[in-house]
Amino acid sequence: MLTPLKLAAQNSVMLSDPISCSHYCITVLASYIADTPKAMMLACIGRQTSPVTMAMYKQFGDAFQHKPQTQSKTLKQLEIVCSHAHPDDLKDFFHEVQKFRLNGVDKPFWWDWLLAEPSQFFMPESLHHIHKEFWYHDAQWIILAVGAPEIDF
Repeated sequence: MLTPLKLAAQNSVMLSDPISCSHYCITVLASYIADTPKAMMLACIGRQTSPVTMAMYKQFGDAFQHKPQTQSKTLKQLEIVCSHAHPDDLKDFFHEVQKFRLNGVDKPFWWDWLLAEPSQFFMPESLHHIHKEFWYHDAQWIILAVGAPEIDF
């Protein structure tokens, strides 16, 4: 299903703009909206690890930004894992991927997509984050300020 888009990213395709001028274009994987668990799965990242940075859960509150989770880094880690264990040997393969905090997907959909960088194309699911912001910050402050009996949820 993604093959035509990947081929257009590698070879470019001729497209016309709204005023009928032709341009060579490439298809860049610019955005993929996913909640955190799905983004982790698609980025090949294991539990409690950021899908867009090299940070793990103990480092989420750090005052600096961690290095990005890049295509080349993930694919290099998968190459090392595959040199030690075949993906069909689930027990050994899973043991090896855990050393790199990967989840066991041996070939992500973006592995051969030119310029596809997980740290750049994964976008947060806005509604999910807005809801969490409201409930864990705003609503809790209001409940504390006026008292739980005054709030009718």
